[in-house]
Amino acid sequence: MVTIEILVTVATFVAAISVGVTLLFFRLARTRTNKSPSDESLTDMASSLISVLASAGFIADSSLTVLRATNSAIALGLVSGRVIRSTEIQNLVRKINDSSSTHEVEFEIELGSRGDVRYLHARAVSIGSGFVLVLIEDSTEERDFDTIRRDFIANVTHEIKTPIGAITLLSEAIEGALDDPQQMHKFADSLRREARRLSNLVNEIIQLSRVESSDILSNARPVNIGAVIREALERTIVIAEAKSITMNAKVPEDILVMGDGELLTVAVKNLLENAIQYSDKNQQVGIGVTTRNGHLDVIVTDQGIGIPVDEQARVFERFYRVDESRDRTTGGTGLGLSLVKHISLSHRGEVTLFSQQGVGSTFTMRLPRLVDTSEEKSHE
Repeated sequence: MVTIEILVTVATFVAAISVGVTLLFFRLARTRTNKSPSDESLTDMASSLISVLASAGFIADSSLTVLRATNSAIALGLVSGRVIRSTEIQNLVRKINDSSSTHEVEFEIELGSRGDVRYLHARAVSIGSGFVLVLIEDSTEERDFDTIRRDFIANVTHEIKTPIGAITLLSEAIEGALDDPQQMHKFADSLRREARRLSNLVNEIIQLSRVESSDILSNARPVNIGAVIREALERTIVIAEAKSITMNAKVPEDILVMGDGELLTVAVKNLLENAIQYSDKNQQVGIGVTTRNGHLDVIVTDQGIGIPVDEQARVFERFYRVDESRDRTTGGTGLGLSLVKHISLSHRGEVTLFSQQGVGSTFTMRLPRLVDTSEEKSHE
């Protein structure tokens, strides 16, 4: 899986190359010898440069007439025929006609009937003989990455501050209740609960970071999915018993996948915890496995409150909660299902949801099955 950090690094590297090559061309264009190339060859040179840089661009003259343009510039709607369609770029070219320095501008455009917004960064410079070279970089993905990173940091900060604040208050309350053993016991229980919540949050952030920042399949091993389910059940038995929830499990034998056994266990555990958390007391949670067409489905069902249709598409988002009050009561972090999604994707799989309010929910984690060679031969 390509992480935000890797993508930003690649984008920065490409941008650096583009700037370097562009500056080199500008220097050559401005310091060419007395035996200068013709206007035609000059525009051809600039056109070749634009095509090498993997960015949109065009060459215009002092009258704003486009002489050469890349397909990307046309596709973005910045250029049509010999006309510059973007008002921002028109103004940019006019500035170059009145100045010998490089000018830049950032602006946004809408594409298609859906009005998809693209954020562009344009640079323009005179290349002599009244010609202007304009290079346009699409910075939409970089801005999206920045937005995701800022939102994530803001959410993490908020989520961590809550238990830390509670721990601070509870420690002060314990200090003030030294002469009341009953109150001290009550505050100590609350303190442990908040400490556990903080620990769970930190662990899930670390796990999510690990999934997003490494290639899980590069170190994959054959994993018995039955063993994964048994371990996940063992890790959730305490919270299930606390709510008197019956765990119905059909654990398969000798069904393998390629992957990271611990991460797969975390994913299944999170599905089970989610089912338990959103179920009332004395209900049932089921887990089983089906196989078909080279893949397996780990299916977790509950008889819980269900999820509204308009919220089902968001349940796998980081820190999104269907019922905030339940998470506050159980110590949920809001990262569990997001982690399931990313673990599934890192194993070339997916996770889907079917839910009906008042009936319950079914989560299905689909993974490629590792088929033994001897088994394949038996079906030939």
